[in-house]
Amino acid sequence: MIVANTLFRKRESHLVTFSSVQHSSQIDFILSRREDRRACLDCKVIPGESVVPQHKLVVADFHFRIRVQQDKRAKVARMKWWKLKGEVAQVFKERVIKEGPWEEGGDADNVWMKMATCIRKVASEEFGVSRGRRSEDKDTWWWNDDVQKVIKEKKDCFRRLYLDRSADNIEKYKMAKKAAKRAVGEARGRAYEDLYQWLGTKEGERDIYKMAKIRERKTRDIGQVKCIKDGVGQLLVKDEEIKHRWREYFDKLFNGENESSTIELDDSFDETSMRFVRRIQESEVKEALKRMKGGKAMGPDCVPIEVWKGLGDIAIVWLTKLFNLIFRANKMPEE
Repeated sequence: MIVANTLFRKRESHLVTFSSVQHSSQIDFILSRREDRRACLDCKVIPGESVVPQHKLVVADFHFRIRVQQDKRAKVARMKWWKLKGEVAQVFKERVIKEGPWEEGGDADNVWMKMATCIRKVASEEFGVSRGRRSEDKDTWWWNDDVQKVIKEKKDCFRRLYLDRSADNIEKYKMAKKAAKRAVGEARGRAYEDLYQWLGTKEGERDIYKMAKIRERKTRDIGQVKCIKDGVGQLLVKDEEIKHRWREYFDKLFNGENESSTIELDDSFDETSMRFVRRIQESEVKEALKRMKGGKAMGPDCVPIEVWKGLGDIAIVWLTKLFNLIFRANKMPEE
């Protein structure tokens, strides 16, 4: 450390920090790291300013070069799949049905890549691609039309001010900023007041428990969860029992719902059990699609489940064909 007060030659009035009647001394100091010696430009006492009676104000000027660290997280551009719920979804469906390679054959990997490439190409042209900015979680659930209108006006004023810093544009931006702040405060207050009134009702009590469970789930340490429930709801804590439960769950998930009394023979022969297995049927694919939930994370292919649901029967026929190709070849596509 270094004492900044001792680095510069000053007159006595700029060095004395404490004075009482006839006595004066230098008892207040500013400490700095030695490596910041060059950054210290000046240090002195201001005689006319006092912090408390008898103590003078000590100030120091530092000039630091701050290195701004860039965020190392890559900004990934994403397809605007949320537009599947909008008006352009019908155009997307018509183009994929028209341009898609529905009848082309080949191995499963080739069939899949052609269709996935077509879907991604049409989606990028119809929906567009984001600029890859990181999305920030903003508290905007209570925004209404009035708030969005004043926010847009404020942004427009800021753009005009950025191009022309005239007095008129500065004044307009200040007025728009105040109006936006006022509208945001009023809308937020009304929204929270309505929410509190709803939570106070009998119907709102269930939402309170839901919010409490969500908060508890977000703060839970996944690495320390050492329990699971069995099929009848009993809590299991032993490792072997937990493993057995997971094995039972996945066995039922993958095998329990595929039993059928009608067996359609195929050229797929299971050498391990020495028996023929039937082809995957369109009704099974249709039922599986119906059970799948929307809004889930996409896989490496970057095609959401909403695409296949929106394309209708033609997609079910094509997916059934693809699954049977995979089944016969015993090889999944790379994606």
